[in-house]
Amino acid sequence: DTFKTADTLAQMAIDQNHTGHFDMCTHMQYGYFQQQVQKSRNKQVQMIFDKGFGIHHAGMLRSDRTLTEKMFLAGVVPVLCCTATLAWGVNLPARSVIIKGTSIFDSQAGGYKDL
Repeated sequence: DTFKTADTLAQMAIDQNHTGHFDMCTHMQYGYFQQQVQKSRNKQVQMIFDKGFGIHHAGMLRSDRTLTEKMFLAGVVPVLCCTATLAWGVNLPARSVIIKGTSIFDSQAGGYKDL
């Protein structure tokens, strides 16, 4: 779901000719993080990075989640689409936040529950 959201937002930016807001290729650390993203086994992380978006959810490898967090903190990824777990559980500074949903998966309950 995070990838679909990021991809949809990126496509909307393309359609409305606003990609310049998300183009971070001139960022000082862009080249370094581009190399790190290419090492990732997560194809979605690779696909969305050049569009200026990042994704973060519990189904990702810890190394990919950490990489995404570092890219967001550095400002190389200006938009981060994440699950409620990251939004409420990790302290990452953000200028604007869109909360798409407030449900989280509860393994003990065997399903999703509202926060």
